[in-house]
Amino acid sequence: MEFRSGSGRRVEELGTVEYLNQSPSKQPTMIVSAMKLKSLFVLLILSGRCFAIEPATLDRPLLKVLQDKCSACHADGESEGDFSLDSIQGQDPAKRNEQLARVFHVLVTAQMPPLDEPPLTDVQSSQLLGVLQGQLAESGLIQQWQRKQLFPEHGNSVDHQALFGRQATQVAWSPSRLWKKSPHLFDSLANRGMGFRPGRYGERSSQLSKLKQPFTMEEKAGIRDFAAIALADSATLETMLRNAEALVDKHLADAMHQRRVKLEGPIPEDQLPKDKNGKPIQTRFNQTPEAFAAIVLADAATTDQVNEAIATMFRLVIEREPDAQELEKYRQLMGRCAKQANHAEALRMMLVAIAVSPPAVYRMELGQGPLDEHGRQMMSPADLAFAIAYALTDQKPDEQLLHAAASGQLTTREDVIAQVTRIWDDVDIEKPRILRFFHEFFGYNAAPGVFKDASRFGKDYRKVPESLVQDADTLVLHIVREDKDVLAQLLTTEKYFVAHSGDNAEERHRHDALQKFYDYYKDKPWRDFPYQVPKEHMTYVRSIDRMFTHANGNVTKRWMNYLEQCDQAGLSHMPMQNGRDYITAYNLSDQSFSFPVEQPFVLNPEQRVGILMHPAWLIAHSLNLDNDPIRRGKWIRERLLAGTVPELPITVDASIPEDHEKTLRERLTVTQTQECWRCHVKMNPLGMPFELYDDFGRHRKLENLMAKGKSKPVDSSGRLAGSGEVTLDGPVQDPIQLVKLLAQSTRVRQSFVRHAFRYWMGRNEMLSDAATLQAADRAYVESEGSFRAMVITLLSSDSFLYRKRMD
Repeated sequence: MEFRSGSGRRVEELGTVEYLNQSPSKQPTMIVSAMKLKSLFVLLILSGRCFAIEPATLDRPLLKVLQDKCSACHADGESEGDFSLDSIQGQDPAKRNEQLARVFHVLVTAQMPPLDEPPLTDVQSSQLLGVLQGQLAESGLIQQWQRKQLFPEHGNSVDHQALFGRQATQVAWSPSRLWKKSPHLFDSLANRGMGFRPGRYGERSSQLSKLKQPFTMEEKAGIRDFAAIALADSATLETMLRNAEALVDKHLADAMHQRRVKLEGPIPEDQLPKDKNGKPIQTRFNQTPEAFAAIVLADAATTDQVNEAIATMFRLVIEREPDAQELEKYRQLMGRCAKQANHAEALRMMLVAIAVSPPAVYRMELGQGPLDEHGRQMMSPADLAFAIAYALTDQKPDEQLLHAAASGQLTTREDVIAQVTRIWDDVDIEKPRILRFFHEFFGYNAAPGVFKDASRFGKDYRKVPESLVQDADTLVLHIVREDKDVLAQLLTTEKYFVAHSGDNAEERHRHDALQKFYDYYKDKPWRDFPYQVPKEHMTYVRSIDRMFTHANGNVTKRWMNYLEQCDQAGLSHMPMQNGRDYITAYNLSDQSFSFPVEQPFVLNPEQRVGILMHPAWLIAHSLNLDNDPIRRGKWIRERLLAGTVPELPITVDASIPEDHEKTLRERLTVTQTQECWRCHVKMNPLGMPFELYDDFGRHRKLENLMAKGKSKPVDSSGRLAGSGEVTLDGPVQDPIQLVKLLAQSTRVRQSFVRHAFRYWMGRNEMLSDAATLQAADRAYVESEGSFRAMVITLLSSDSFLYRKRMD
């Protein structure tokens, strides 16, 4: 049987999101089988209520599928989940649609069959989904699901096998869109273009401190900067308007003051602002850009002057030159304003309008080239330049990128590859978005936000999470620089950085400098130094290293106390900016551990490997007072296994019972009831192995119970299911075995590619992105695990380059 959409295209060729994005008149008569979704019948069971499909709508092959797949549990008197095949019978249409709507939600979240049961084939899923779509054709359920696909938490809805398991037949593209600028872009813009020029009396310029951050992103774990959901609301626009007025008034202040003096004479002393003693304050102004001052101080404004003022404002807040249409638009606006106010006030209103215009609020990605045979348009060179710059940096395009766009050298895929490669390889160009991807993917940077009872840590905990995140960042950046089997290394490396910058040459220099400092003072009476040490001492120690620039008597004594303790214990002289206490999170002794000057170093491969056993990750994915194996298992299911976990029903009490005599694993047996386990089976077996660590990330063999003084041995066993490879699935004895199996999984690698796609494309993948995803995965494999090769492939793909207007 072949199902086709209204356009004649086979339904199997349409991605689910693509299907849902079509207008109702173009929606096919059945939902696309893009997600390899699970048995309709079993999902009916999960709805918890029976509903009927008219027998006539189920032909014999479909009935046979239900009998073959479901009768063991749901026929002949068996009715697991309160459903039996015998209950399929007629029902009124309104009731039927109500139930079908509930079923559809469960169906698309792929809750069944269980992980240990074989899934339906694509053909079986397509046929069953066709029946369901026919029943829901008149409901608004499809439109509701369409809206959900725009949100990051629904990124795994498109079936993994449909994206990677067959040859891609569709061309890729992204919807034409406006993408709200991120908080990071605003911070960069405020400090660079929207900041104010230095004052004429040498005062410090007012920059971001005078401009309020208008852009926000939801504080959710995961990849959050999605174009489709980042719409500027009224609060954003109100803040932008206030910022624009402050910005324009600050820029115009000098010229406006001169204009007032010119028209009215010097300002009377009684009108000047006074200090607390009642004395007039000398007013200071920032210099007004020449293009603005020429209009404010003149009797009238010429067309050329207005054009230059518009261009200046564009360069300040939009970071590009205006086109002819924009020049005309704002000239007319100023002309209309000038009819109601003087030309200086008209200039002000026009400049404010530019500062809150769509290009100032949004990234413009509309596609402006000619339509190709697939209805796509390539982004213009100017838009591409900004898209490339924003993909890797928080800055506007550099001069080379702007020149390439202006000179016709940014019109082909090869041009884009050349520019992305240049920026990636230029060590002088900061690329914060690379590390930010790993923050949003792994989430370990959230550790400082998890409140902990410091007394349970036994040390000063104030700077511990921040120090651990710094160590994790150093490890991630090191592996990315090495660029060899990046994901596998991140998951299974035995080497860590502890209190180290990542630059071995720098650390060797600092170590040697500390030794010189210690050798210089150890035989001197440093314990008796006054606040001011002799000048000849300071001259020498300052020549050793800049860290001793302010080494007065008190500082010298603190350094020497620390270095003497290290020397007596035979420990390396490593500068500890945040103290030694935090290293106990690695199960290291703050009294006896000697920091290797050369790092990363093998920590303890029998206790921990990789980023998922890094204390920063373990703290970030924990609760205030305990571990969170459910959350950790959900992370692995969704981030590494491209799986889905249904949302928690609002009727479910998710609290864990307190029992002072039981371990957390024992208390979580409440989730193994039939109603709960269908979801928890996807999480608990993956998260439980990490019970080998406490909620501070410390390795342990015993779990301290809530009953004071009692403990039990830690059970770190679990089970891997859904890896996509039968040889990998099965029981695991601890987290080390689990992550080593995950690192071997093709599905895990491809899930990593999917998340990188979402991060750099700002949206969830569609079935039409299969070619892009497969190419990125292929580039990663063929380059022996190069993250650089994968990202460059994504940033030169059709999904990145082409836009298509949606109905």
